[in-house]
Amino acid sequence: MYATLYRAMRVLWPGGLATRRKLQELERSQWLSATDFRALQLQKLQAIVEHAYNNTPFYQKLYKSYDIHPQDIKSLADFQALPFVTKTQIRENLDDMLARNIPRERLESNHTGGSTGEPLLFYITDDFWWGNAANEFRARRWRGFEEGDKMAWLWGDQRDTTNWSKKRRWRAKIMNQRFLNAFSLTEAKMQEFAEMLLNWQPKLIKGYATTLSLFAQFLKEKNITGIRPLFVESTAEKLWPPQRALIEEVFQCQVANSYSSREMGMMAYQCEHGTQHLLDDMRFVEIIAKGTPAPPGTLGEVAVTSFDHFALPFIRYKNDDMAIGSANRCACGRSLSAVQEIVGRTNDYLVAANGQFVHSEFFAYLLRAKPEVFSYQIHQPDKEHLRVQIVCNRPVVSEWRVEIQRQIQERFGPAMNISLELVDNIPLTPAGKHRYIISDIEPDFN
Repeated sequence: MYATLYRAMRVLWPGGLATRRKLQELERSQWLSATDFRALQLQKLQAIVEHAYNNTPFYQKLYKSYDIHPQDIKSLADFQALPFVTKTQIRENLDDMLARNIPRERLESNHTGGSTGEPLLFYITDDFWWGNAANEFRARRWRGFEEGDKMAWLWGDQRDTTNWSKKRRWRAKIMNQRFLNAFSLTEAKMQEFAEMLLNWQPKLIKGYATTLSLFAQFLKEKNITGIRPLFVESTAEKLWPPQRALIEEVFQCQVANSYSSREMGMMAYQCEHGTQHLLDDMRFVEIIAKGTPAPPGTLGEVAVTSFDHFALPFIRYKNDDMAIGSANRCACGRSLSAVQEIVGRTNDYLVAANGQFVHSEFFAYLLRAKPEVFSYQIHQPDKEHLRVQIVCNRPVVSEWRVEIQRQIQERFGPAMNISLELVDNIPLTPAGKHRYIISDIEPDFN
């Protein structure tokens, strides 16, 4: 009853009507035929390129240097001839990337968390928030969740939770949302949050993969049962198979994996059939290897073009993520593209002594599945050294440690210098996330 009333009143909020219209548009576009969907994408790509060319000094200068004009973009292949844009370029040309036809008083500054490097400052308008909200509502509908339904967050960005004003806290209550700050996951706070969830019974629980798994482990150890959401949404970090298994066991429901970022909003979501769909009627996501589209099933860099970033256009923007594409058609029938896997950041890239790429999931299977392991972190500063830190939740014998090191050595080769340490804790990033993999090696996709 409350959720229905909330949705009826939501259109009266600032941007409420625009969000509703965008949601209706996305509900239609995802069911277009493959031909009509690609035509829609091309139309939106042409529109954002023309906007950027006509209104931002940066893009106009960049495209003129390549002798490219928006009218030249007549196909997807034409669009993919445009140069990529990097975070470094944005930092160095920020003012020239701002659209001159948008009044400066409408611009809202924002920045990425910087958990894997220097934060990126960028600008948006309210239109971005309204469109991204519609994108999220559309994706969650796949699992039966509607705007205004009860939603619990295990979150950690200080811009989203701590230091809120009374007005913002009341707004969260009106939106039917409750929060547990991921920065302070003490046993007392998790116990209090668990008791609230038992009574409140949210339809959706959302959080960082690490935070969700830690909370699930706490509930399992304390034998707290009966929190039964419709589904759990994992985002902001890579969700490893052992984490998914634990969360689904504890909450007795499926986990929907979401791929999003501060600057792009939501880019991919896992549908009811388990397919990770790119939401490419809002964000056009390319997977690139050696400067061209990577064949399905192969690793590449992610380049994103947003259809509604008008204040500061992101066109073929390399966001430092890696992914593996898929050519499979999902049984759900949507024309949205599929992605096999979001692998992680480019600085999650590990290499063996012989130069072979080592999927970071190797450590997920080696360590996360072991009952003695609470957490871990792998740091590869160069191609000759690997530092492994493990937090154990119980004492281990020396033979256990030797066997772990043997398996790592076998995978990375005898020439790899491996140091393995058992530590008491591993600090979270400033954004409240845990980084399992840190690599100082630049992947070679060129």
